[in-house]
Amino acid sequence: EAPWNADYHVNINLQMNYWPANVTDLEEMNQPLFNFTEKVLKRGKVTAKEQYGITRGAMFHHTTDLWATPWMRAARAYWGSWIHGGGWIAQHYWEHYRFTKDERFLRERTYPFLREVAAFYLDWLIEDSETGMWVSTPETSPENSYYANDGRPAAVSHGSAMGHQIIREVFENYLEAVKILNMNEDLSSEIREKLHNLTPGVKVGPEGRILEWPEPYAEPEKGHRHMSHLYALHPGDEITYENREAFEAAQRTIDFRLKHGGAGTGWSRAWMINFNARLLDGKSAQQNINKFLSISTADNLFCEHPPFQIDGNFGYTAGVAELLIQSHERFIRLLPALPFNWSEGKVTGLKARGNIKVDIEWKDHALISVSLLSKQITTIRIKTGQVTKEIDLKKNKKIYLNHDLEII
Repeated sequence: EAPWNADYHVNINLQMNYWPANVTDLEEMNQPLFNFTEKVLKRGKVTAKEQYGITRGAMFHHTTDLWATPWMRAARAYWGSWIHGGGWIAQHYWEHYRFTKDERFLRERTYPFLREVAAFYLDWLIEDSETGMWVSTPETSPENSYYANDGRPAAVSHGSAMGHQIIREVFENYLEAVKILNMNEDLSSEIREKLHNLTPGVKVGPEGRILEWPEPYAEPEKGHRHMSHLYALHPGDEITYENREAFEAAQRTIDFRLKHGGAGTGWSRAWMINFNARLLDGKSAQQNINKFLSISTADNLFCEHPPFQIDGNFGYTAGVAELLIQSHERFIRLLPALPFNWSEGKVTGLKARGNIKVDIEWKDHALISVSLLSKQITTIRIKTGQVTKEIDLKKNKKIYLNHDLEII
């Protein structure tokens, strides 16, 4: 019997395998994921109808397998009741478009996937009788629990941070896709209405941390391996440096988890490196890199849960790239979170959103030079340290910038 029944877990693990694909300019590696998850989503239309009575759209739960099963397969809500497998996977379709600018892919594959997931969420949400806002319920937060008011551990709640973060992301990406494709789509007005009044997914609790559930419940596992309520920090992009309250609350959330033994598994430690990158915290990233390599990898560098899980290796790779280049804020950050012992180096062949190839060289923890190659005429904003510039790029013509982002 294989560990975890040889399932593909889509509450982070399958997705983590593909995090490095776009930023390392290997987006063709996404194709097996898309080919497979389109099969899951097709069967997920049946699951939505038969399990939830929802006739619009499709969904799938926290695991699938070789046979593309989308239905709930765990006996406990703690494991099996999470409904956002399709919603998280939808982000990969959208990010593939953002990195490649392939409008045909957007029209033929991203938009249809987003539409099915968005349609399911429209019928899944209910109006909260007290707040009048749309809420996702019943909800869980992957593999975690809290102490209910009667003092017993519980996994099901009236809304969760991750659920609302993913729904908001699906709705926003759907509307952006429709706009780009210049489509007059029948779901758009309903999505706008529910998005406008959707329960926030990023709430700061009384202790200054991001709330995982709708109330600041105590947790049986304070150092839980999943950091689901920080989806909006990474791989999402709702929490950024510009949103200072949420940005600082995310850091306190991480500090709390680590204080209580968090990131104990290899893939969880890899996720932590990506969080550090998004929080522009190279010092913490270096500490987690050291722990990943010393604690979470075998002699052959395979990541161990234990047992061996390749997602930790790919998540680590994505984290390294994220420390060197970021483009999720609609501008390019160069060397945003350089670890303290990476004093000098050079990297070639990374990619920023907008289909822009990037080579970077640095010394004494500061940029020396960068080259940019765009597949289309565009204007980008680029930042390193305290320097920010707007740069005009020509199609298929590489340009070189110095440490002050001036054209060489």
